[in-house]
Amino acid sequence: MRKKWSGWMWAVTIAAALAASAGQVQAQEQQRTQQPLRVGKEAVPAKIAFTNQGHLWLLDGRDSGALPKQLTTDGVSEIVGWSADGKWLLYVKHSGEDTYATPGYLWAVRENGTGAFQVDDRPVMDQPKWSPVARQVAYFVNTGSVDNPKQLFLVKELQDSQAKEVLSTAPDFVDFSWMPDGKQLLVSTAAERNRAMALSLRDLSGKQAASYPIAAPPNVDEGIYAWAPRAMAVSPDGAHVGYYVQYNSGSLSADGVPIQLFDLSHPKKKSTELGTGLINPDWLTWSPDGKKLAFIEGTDRMATSGKHLKLADPSGKVISISQPDMVDGAPAWTRSAPYSLFFTRGKGTEYHYDPKKVMVPGQRIWQQAGDAAAKPVTQGSESTADYFPHPSPAGDEVLFVRLDTPERGSLFLSAQGKESEVLRHVTGEIGFYANYTPQWISVYWEGKPQPQP
Repeated sequence: MRKKWSGWMWAVTIAAALAASAGQVQAQEQQRTQQPLRVGKEAVPAKIAFTNQGHLWLLDGRDSGALPKQLTTDGVSEIVGWSADGKWLLYVKHSGEDTYATPGYLWAVRENGTGAFQVDDRPVMDQPKWSPVARQVAYFVNTGSVDNPKQLFLVKELQDSQAKEVLSTAPDFVDFSWMPDGKQLLVSTAAERNRAMALSLRDLSGKQAASYPIAAPPNVDEGIYAWAPRAMAVSPDGAHVGYYVQYNSGSLSADGVPIQLFDLSHPKKKSTELGTGLINPDWLTWSPDGKKLAFIEGTDRMATSGKHLKLADPSGKVISISQPDMVDGAPAWTRSAPYSLFFTRGKGTEYHYDPKKVMVPGQRIWQQAGDAAAKPVTQGSESTADYFPHPSPAGDEVLFVRLDTPERGSLFLSAQGKESEVLRHVTGEIGFYANYTPQWISVYWEGKPQPQP
C-alpha cells in the first residue's frame, strides 16, 4: 500500500508540475500574443502614449517603422498627459495592481521614452495638471497616512531629469485649475458655516490676487448643501469658468451635481446654472476661441445612458445637440479654426458588465462642425465601440480606440473617410461606472520630428 501510495503521489506531483508548467507557458504565450503590435505602416504625425495590461507604452507615429516601446514593467500606470511642448509625458505609477488600494506616485519621461524619473516620493492625490504653457506641473500629495491623510500642494518645473520646486504650501482650497497664461492658478474653497464657497486667483508664490464668492453661505444645519466647485474649466481668454458644484455628500455627488458658469470679468454677476452632470473633468471643455463650452449633462452615475452633449456660450445660453435615446461622452475640440467638436455617441444602454461585450455596442465617434448637424465619422459593427477621440489640430484626422471587449481594443486612425488600424492590443479599465477615465491614450499631434532637447 505504501509503495502504491507513494507512486500515486509521485504521479500526482509530476502531473501537477506539468500542469503548472503548461499553465505558465500558456500564460506567457497569452501575454506575448496580447503585447502591443504596430499594424499600420503609414506615418501619423503624432506621439502616442497608451496602456497595455497596466503598463505604459509609447509609439512615435511619425516614424512608419517605429515599434511600440514599453516604459514600465511593474505595478499599474495611469496616463496624466503631455506637456505643452510635447517633450515630456507625466504618468502616475501604482506599486500594486489595485489602483484604489495602492498609492500612486508621479513620474515623468521624455518624449522618446528615456530619462524617466520620479517627480515626488509622496503619494499623489487627485489628478496632477500640466501648465498650459510651460513644463510646470501642479498637484496634491499626501504627507500623512492612509487613515489620516494630510494634503500638501506643490508646483514643480521639469528641468532636464529633475523637478525644481516652485511652490509648496498646505492648501486651504479643494481644487485648482491653471489660468491660460500659466502665471496664476484658479482655486476653489469650500463652504462652511457663515462662509460661502468661493473661487480665488493665486500666483505661483501662493499670493492671492482676487477672491470671488459664488454663493451665499450654506445652512449647514440642513445637513446637505453645496460644498465646493470642482474640475474648473477656464475659458482660453481667462474671462469665464465652468465647474461642477460638489455637495458635502460623496454618494449624492456621484449621481450628478449642478454645472455652473461664472463670469470672472464681472464678478458681481451671479453664477449661471447650465444643467446637471457627473463630476468628470473630461466632460467639460472650452472651444479654443472661448465661444462655446461643451459639457455632458445627465444624472445617475451610470455613464452608459442618459448622458447628453450640450453647448453653452459665455452668456450662459445652452443648446442641445443630443439625440433621443442616445448617450454622449468625451467631447474634444480641434485646435485650429474653424473649430469643430468630436465626441462619442451610441444607443443608451443599461449598465451591465460582461467581459466579452462592449459597454455601449455600436458606439461611434461623431463630429459637430459649425452650424451643421452632427454626423458620425467612424464606422464599425455593433460588436465594437469607439472611445477616446483625439482629433488632429485641423480635424482632418482623428485617432481613437475601437474596443472589442470592455477592456481591450485597437488604436485606429480615421482620415478622409477611411479607417486604418494603427496599433493592436490597447487595454485599460472601464473607470467609474463605465466613464472610461483615466483615458487609455494620450496623443500629441505635431508635424516633422523635432530634435531631442
